[in-house]
Amino acid sequence: MRLLAAAVLLVQAVIASPARTADTIEAHYRAAGPWAVATADVPGYRLSYPADLGAGGFKHPIITWGNGTNAVPTQYSGVLNQLASWGFAVVASTDTTTGTGSEMIAAAQYLIGRNTDTSSVFYGKLDVTKVGAVGHSQGAGGSVNTATKSAGLIDTVVPIALPAPIWVSSGDAFSVSRLTCPVLFLSGAKDVLISPNSAIQAYYGEVPGAAAKALLKGAGHNTIQGTGGGFLGYLTAWLMYQLQDDAYARGAFAGATPEINTNAGWQNQVEKNLP
Repeated sequence: MRLLAAAVLLVQAVIASPARTADTIEAHYRAAGPWAVATADVPGYRLSYPADLGAGGFKHPIITWGNGTNAVPTQYSGVLNQLASWGFAVVASTDTTTGTGSEMIAAAQYLIGRNTDTSSVFYGKLDVTKVGAVGHSQGAGGSVNTATKSAGLIDTVVPIALPAPIWVSSGDAFSVSRLTCPVLFLSGAKDVLISPNSAIQAYYGEVPGAAAKALLKGAGHNTIQGTGGGFLGYLTAWLMYQLQDDAYARGAFAGATPEINTNAGWQNQVEKNLP
């Protein structure tokens, strides 16, 4: 009878607990999050954000997005909507050259300003102390510049397909050695010309503080466009870890065995100084 009772209790525990044993961290955050998504276009920016802003008293962290060269936010709808579905308020400059970082800084400040604007849907709904900078290609360099040129505005950076130095113009030059916030370098394993592993590894080595890096197998330079492809899971997990203090997401990058390091879909994974 004791064995039967123990078995019943075990079955009940399995039913009651989240099914995360069969749900990798990557898969969990690759799926759309719990927030319905709204979008809006205002002069200079495209906004993607939870439709029910502030539900339950939640304050939404901010993401400022940087487009690649000659690209516009609608080319990244997959990733922008994904982040909004996980509770982030995302502002994407419509500028097609975001490498200096000035456009992304202005975008973040625009959304921060809406938090104190009584006529805005964002009024009182944002966590202006939690801001991330994320960008692709030229915008990846822009995300680094956003952090290093904005005096503590940015809490984490994710440069996606950050170009090797040979591709960076003098006006868009950036210095990852000046980063003081955690950074996740993502690129594609097939991006061997513009953002190869050799360049990303060198950038990673220059960062004095917390950093991680990984290359998505089968991905090219523009895979992040459209749906966002295989980048969505760990990109979302990193931002949840860094900006929403999500302990489950942290396990993708930190701890005894970070999940991303054993994920066969990724290569050249490495981390340092992560809390």
